[in-house]
Amino acid sequence: MPQNLATDADGRLLIDVRGPRFGAAITTVVLATALVVQGPVGIGLVAWQWVMFAISTFAGLAWSPYGQVFRWVKRRFDLGPPPEVEHEGPPRFAQACGFGVATVALALFVSGFVVAGWIAVGVVLTLSMLLAVTGICVGCELYLVGQRLRARGIGPSDRITADGATTTHGVRDGGAA
Repeated sequence: MPQNLATDADGRLLIDVRGPRFGAAITTVVLATALVVQGPVGIGLVAWQWVMFAISTFAGLAWSPYGQVFRWVKRRFDLGPPPEVEHEGPPRFAQACGFGVATVALALFVSGFVVAGWIAVGVVLTLSMLLAVTGICVGCELYLVGQRLRARGIGPSDRITADGATTTHGVRDGGAA
């Protein structure tokens, strides 16, 4: 890791809850500028943001360029200890979601579906703005839903029926179908 960062007893990275909002604010500015400018410069900004998402997703939030800037700002302006810390998992999953949608946007640009590409960029922009302004992270919430489903023993081959029961490969609650 780039610096001595906080970890829990299991060695998982703990982050300042203000960091993801700071990163989302930068992402909002980058993608809003891209959407306004469009053309090659706008697509270049989307590609820049794609790289930022890729670093955060694959290397972890300890290596996130926007996280590095946040830690510098925090020290420079003596913002004090974090009001809360959270595990890296949910925000890192949210970065992976942003990476996925930005990948789709870039693929759409390359394929000539420019309007669809800008719509995909608008989705990421909207979700980043939501996090920056309100602190609501949709990707983090999706991660937590996935964790709850895993804890209930619901895997990829399981289905949830209308009455809330689970089925596995067409077998309802372990009984005969």
